[in-house]
Formats: sequence, structure tokens, C-alpha cells
Amino acid sequence: MGERRRMPVGLAGVVVLTLIFLDLPLLVIMLFSLNSSKSLSHFEGFSGRWYERAMSNPEVMSALGLSVLVAVSATVIALVLGTLLSLSFVYGSRRLARPVEAVTLSTLITPELATAVGLMTLFATLQIPMSTATLIIGHATFTLVYVTLLVGNRLRTLDPRLEEAAADLGAGRLRTFATIVAPQIRSAIAGAAALAFVLSFGDFVTSVFLTGTEVAPLPVRIYGMLRFGLTPEINAVGTAMVALTVALGLLGVWLQRTKTPASPGSPVRRIP
Repeated sequence: MGERRRMPVGLAGVVVLTLIFLDLPLLVIMLFSLNSSKSLSHFEGFSGRWYERAMSNPEVMSALGLSVLVAVSATVIALVLGTLLSLSFVYGSRRLARPVEAVTLSTLITPELATAVGLMTLFATLQIPMSTATLIIGHATFTLVYVTLLVGNRLRTLDPRLEEAAADLGAGRLRTFATIVAPQIRSAIAGAAALAFVLSFGDFVTSVFLTGTEVAPLPVRIYGMLRFGLTPEINAVGTAMVALTVALGLLGVWLQRTKTPASPGSPVRRIP
């Protein structure tokens, strides 16, 4: 076994500085969310009073409940439609699947602001009032492409010989999918679900344009609170959001890296 190559000192320094640059603002928010005083410049001791105040704030808790509802609903819709789309892209006709897949994946490079404004204009043209339903549709629209991409990538790494063997043994397409394909892509589906939930839960741009007159989702609510100045209560809410999204994000990454063991030399499925 060869020796493990050590990272050059200069590169290690760049990595450390990059991590500090990315994480220092979050660490400051977390620190002052535990400040015993209202000061945002002097730390005077640890206290959980701001978390208690946030949890006892009915507007914050209503916004949290709406964000969870929208994120769960959008995730379910994105999982169903995204998985079906990925199956059609991998197994469908090349002439039809390729253009549809290109249009679907173009959402990744389309500015979210443009998509949100387009959806708002569409709803206004159809005279559909902004509500929780429009918010769910908007979130499902931009999370759908991530599910399609992740599940599709996993489908293309499956060993086609397993499906061929099942067909040779008399299994139909539905049974082959249920017994061969589904068990091998369930980790990808679970990882895509975690990512879709995180993206929806923390979304601000789409939420601003598609929120109705009722309760606003948590990111929009936090923005509204900032108009009265930054407070430790906002830091506490932000810290809770960061903790949740980071935990789910890490879970999604771990699930994406979890694969069903394949036989050595298994061919990779190509786009038909």
C-alpha cells in the first residue's frame, strides 16, 4: 500500500482561510444568539432567553409551521414528478427525452428571480390569488430539477444486466422496477428528498413573490423582522434554521453516497 500523500502547507492554509471566510458569519450569529444581553457587539454571558422568546413568539412559530408545510408538500410533489421524469429520460425514446431533459435541466442556470417573477405573472394572468398553494407550486417547480438530476444520475449507474435477467425470467416492467430498480435508487430518492426540503425550507426569493396575504414563510418573516433592526431573537431563529438545513444537507449527501453494491466491472447505463 502506497503512502498517503500529504496536503501541501500552502493549500492547507487556503482551505483553512476559505472555511473561516464561509463559516465565521454563521459562528458570530450562533454566538450572539446565546448572549445574555441584547447587545450585538459585546458578549456578556451565555443564555437561552432568545430561543425561548422566539419559541413563544406566535408569528415566528406560525411562519415556521408554514415553512415546514410548504417544504414537505413541495418535496413530495418534486419527488413524484422528478422520479417519473428521470425514468422517462433514462428509459424513454432518445428523440423525445433529450429535448425535454435539456429544457428541464436549464432551470439550474435560470435565475431564480426570473422564474419567480414568471410564476407570479402567470398566476396573475390566470387570476389565481397568491396563497399557500401558489407557494407550494413555486417551490416544487425549482426543487423538481434537483430530484430529476440526482435520481437520473443514479439510474444511469445501475447494471442493466440485472433488468435483462429479470426480463428473461418472465418479470414484467412493473415487477422489474419494483424488485430490481426501486431498491437500488431508494437512497438517491431519500437524498433528493432531503435536498429538496432544505432548498424549499430556506428559500427566500420565490417565497417573496408567491406568498399570499396570510402568514409568510419563515425566511420572509425574518426579513420583515430585520426592518426593525437586528436582534438576538433573529440570531436565534437564524441559528435554528442553519442547524436544521445543515443537518438535512449532510444527511442528503450521505444518502447520495450510499450505493447498493454492484458486481465488479458492471457497465454504466448510458442515455439511450
